[in-house]
Formats: sequence, C-alpha cells, structure tokens
Amino acid sequence: MIKTIFPSKDATLYEHTASMNTGLDPILDIRKDVSGSGGDLFRSRAVIQFDTDTVSASLAAQGINTGSDSGSLKYFLKMFVSEEVDVPLAYKLVVHPMRESWTMGSGKFTSSPIVTNGCSWTNKGVQAWEDAGGYFFSGSHASESVIQTFSNVTGDIEVDVTEMIEVFHSGAKQNFGFIVKRVSSEESDENEFGKLSYYSRETNTIYPPKLEARYKDVSNSFGVAATGSEVTVNDIINIRPRLQPEYRRGDTTRIFVDIDKQYSGRSQVGAAGVISRHYLPQSSSFAIKDVATNEYVLNHDENYTQIGRTSNTLNYFDLDTNGLFPERHYCVEFKVNYYSGTNVVATKHYKPNLYFRIAR
Repeated sequence: MIKTIFPSKDATLYEHTASMNTGLDPILDIRKDVSGSGGDLFRSRAVIQFDTDTVSASLAAQGINTGSDSGSLKYFLKMFVSEEVDVPLAYKLVVHPMRESWTMGSGKFTSSPIVTNGCSWTNKGVQAWEDAGGYFFSGSHASESVIQTFSNVTGDIEVDVTEMIEVFHSGAKQNFGFIVKRVSSEESDENEFGKLSYYSRETNTIYPPKLEARYKDVSNSFGVAATGSEVTVNDIINIRPRLQPEYRRGDTTRIFVDIDKQYSGRSQVGAAGVISRHYLPQSSSFAIKDVATNEYVLNHDENYTQIGRTSNTLNYFDLDTNGLFPERHYCVEFKVNYYSGTNVVATKHYKPNLYFRIAR
C-alpha cells in the first residue's frame, strides 16, 4: 500500500532578498549563484511541511507505528523538477528536520512590492529565525540528515525520511517540517551550482510535492486451500482487474483481479462446464499510470504494490486514491515474475485496455 500526503505549507527562502516571502509561489527554488567578482553567494532553500497525523492514526489502528511493526513501513519525500538552469552533472541535496515553526505567508517571487508577511531568509514569520536561512537540525544521523546524490540525472527528489517521521511521531521532536538545500560544502564554496526549480503545493500541474507512506499490507496466501492453478511462463493470459468506471478521490478500495488463460480447459462437473480459475505467481505487482502523460503515478514494487491473495484463488490489490487527481483517467499495469523453483526465469508486463476516472 502507498498512501499519499500532500504538503500543508511550503515556501522558498531567498538570501538575496532576505525579507521576501514566497508562500503562494507555484515554484520552490534551490539555487546557489556566485557574483561576478566571485565573492558574494546568493542561495535559496525550500521549506515544506506535511500533516502526518491522519495517516499515522490510520496505521496505528492497524498496529503499525514504526517500520518494525509492519516489517516494511517507510516514508519517502518526493519533489518534481520544473526547470534546471546551469546545474552541474553531479551534486548533492540534503533534507533536515526544522527546529522552529514557521508561517507560510502569501507572497510570490513576482510580487511587487515584495510581501513580508511570512517566512523568509531572515524571518520565520513575525520573528527572526534562530539562524538565518532557516533553523534546522543538522546531525549526521538519518533522523536529522538525509542526502540524495545526483549524477547526470534529472533532479527529481526521492529520499527516505522514515527516521525523521518516526521521531516526530514518538514526540521526541515536533513536526515543523523539512528544509531542502544543497549540502553545506556545495553551499559555501565558490563554485556556481545553478538553479533547481521544483513544483510547489500551489502548482496547477499534477506534480506537487508529496510524502508517501509505503507499507506491505497484502496476504501472500489464500484463505483456504487453492482450488485453481498458478499461471506459468508458457501460458497466454489476460489479466482483468474488476475496475469501476469512477472512483472518488481520497477513498481506499480493494480491487479483485481475474486471470483468464487462453484455451483454458473446462471441467465437466454437473451438467455445465466450469471455467478453471487461475492466479498469479507471488511477487507480482501493479502500477498506476496517468493515461494522458503515460507516466507512472505509482510504480511497481514487490513490497508496496504487491498483488495479494485471498479466498481460494482470488488475486487483489488495495488502492488509495488520494494521490490521484480529479478529472483525470488512469490505467493499471501488471508486472508478473515467473519462477523455476526460487529463481525468476522471466518477467512480463500486462496492460489491460481498461481505464478509470477520479471524481472530485
């Protein structure tokens, strides 16, 4: 299962206009420019906060409070690049938990005159930060620092912030959100690192930042002894999820999956033939794709998007629609690993010609 949480607030802190607030800007900038003389640095950092209480309560009701409870619970921060300007091939970004509360404000980068009613490089709101540029924890432990290294790839952020979130939930630290910035060595040297622009919560696109709670919640065994047969690599199959035409955003729904084998045999029990039932091998997974962009919204993962088993032959998966967007159409893709003993001998992808829409 993957549950999606969108930010409750975010903003960019700009050093060169130290009192400017950008809480309503559609972009979050992480940049580092050097003046022509090579002396002055102009940096920016992004701050972002998520309300995790609802998801935490939902998981706690299932007895899941930490990764050790579920064996798999992880939290990932994801941010999507809008533009990269003069960015080197290799660089590092770091995420730290904030030490102080802050006000998002209502300014934009383009506001004239500038708006100063929220957080900025110098202020967390009405009052100044303890340290200019945002006051944050900066220890080396994963509960205070997580680094993502980039090397000749797009600067989309996907970092494991599990230990930070678990510290928030334990009460050891308050949840004041995160700051995302270049690592200290790259922020402070005389090299130019250009600009990384990310979509913010105010974007009118389908790429706002998000926090994903990922955990394994499916059963690997049938409720009773299986009466069908597992498909093999030589079978020609059709996979048919029992999709409704429309789902409401924010719902969690269980979708059963039927497996048809072409030229399937019939049993002659009673007067009429009965189609034999089939099921997928273990570690099969599903993914959700946006029909318009053909991009993965939820990608394949043998832990978090695994196909489960229930009853005596039924496959299923659970879908949280909070991460999907209204008035858009989506499709399901299946990834099936075929085994010989414990070894994977083939992997095949199946994409049924079925779509569903998300309603508001």
